[in-house]
Amino acid sequence: MNKLIKVLPPPKIPQNSGDKEQWRNVFNILGIELPSDYMKFIDTYGTGGIDNFLWVLSPFVENENINLIQKGKVIRDAYQVSKNSFPEYFTHNVYPSFGGLLPWGLTDNGDELYWLTEGKPNEWKIVVYETRSSEYHIYPLSMVEFLYQTITKELVCEAFPEDFPSEKVSFILVNVE
Repeated sequence: MNKLIKVLPPPKIPQNSGDKEQWRNVFNILGIELPSDYMKFIDTYGTGGIDNFLWVLSPFVENENINLIQKGKVIRDAYQVSKNSFPEYFTHNVYPSFGGLLPWGLTDNGDELYWLTEGKPNEWKIVVYETRSSEYHIYPLSMVEFLYQTITKELVCEAFPEDFPSEKVSFILVNVE
């Protein structure tokens, strides 16, 4: 997390970050614990996105377009429809199935970022599905390490446009009550 903070300064006052009881409620709703780096990210950054392009879903915001629970369900349901229609192309299971995809982010282009829920939460890999496509990329990284490597351009995610991230990458705080 410290490496990410150096390249992506967090807001002075994060909006819509949770406390222990709120996190417990999220675990109860989802039926699973989430990776610790994701929880630290939300606690440190709050609700928002990177360069007005990549949005990290938060369970503590009322805006259904970036809410982990609400938008996450919409994304999972849409993936399941695609899987039912084209099982040869959409091969992943959807959480809560073992090893299923659980969304944690999205981009303005419509790319979807998931955890592959195999093993313990801190061991989950990142899966990025390209917009309106069955093309995907798997990264054996935590969410924070994926973001760090993407921002520093150590990792080039083929789903993202060449101009992301910008030279002056920033975290855009979404103040939604």
